Amino acid sequence: MLKQEIIAQYEELNEWFNSLIELEDEKWFAPIDIGKWSVAAVIGHLLFWDKHSFEKRYPHFKSGAQLEPYPDFQEFNNAAEKYAESGITRDQLIDELLQVRIELKNKINSWEDEELDTAFFIGNHSISIRQYIVDFIEHDHYHKRKVEKVIK
Repeated sequence: MLKQEIIAQYEELNEWFNSLIELEDEKWFAPIDIGKWSVAAVIGHLLFWDKHSFEKRYPHFKSGAQLEPYPDFQEFNNAAEKYAESGITRDQLIDELLQVRIELKNKINSWEDEELDTAFFIGNHSISIRQYIVDFIEHDHYHKRKVEKVIK
């Protein structure tokens, strides 16, 4: 995926996240499936992973860099769910997500397209900046599809 396609994906997803502000509480707090997160928790999940990427990954993207392994997924996701259902308003949660997304998009925009092919390590796993970003875009779309099933 070229840099401009990545930026377009961010813009498209940001529009969709912004549209969730209009969602009624019944759907906002509805689980996306039996025994699964609420829509609010999904947005909290995306927010927490974006913040983690922006704070713990993006500043260290350099050729051959050795980044720390991923945090414990269950613990991390539980914290995101708890935050999303802590009483924070839908507007506040979506606004936080959009603010981090703008920062991520600005950082991506600051790189030349070729720089996105810089490889680094997360634990023992080698990955390029481009693949890291594309993986998270695919992750976003996975959750978007799940949420859309509930809200339609």
